[in-house]
Amino acid sequence: MPYIERTGKKTIKEQLYQWFGVMTDPRIDGFNGFACKQKIYEVKWECERLLESEDCPTYAGEEEWIEEQKVNKAINRLSGKHDSIPYVD
Repeated sequence: MPYIERTGKKTIKEQLYQWFGVMTDPRIDGFNGFACKQKIYEVKWECERLLESEDCPTYAGEEEWIEEQKVNKAINRLSGKHDSIPYVD
């Protein structure tokens, strides 16, 4: 049975970058900036909770994919692409 994705990865990333934009905009007060940072932390912690859950399975090829992502991130950082915030894949 296929699942129905209510909010796609692109939309979630766009929301995160909107909060990041508010958080880093020097024209916006610290109360709103900090509120957006709190939202980012809440999403981060929920993701970590789910991924660290004993119910979270491990899949074939998962470790290799994670290592590949780390290598890609390092390459992007060395090439200066990490400064391209916001970025939506």
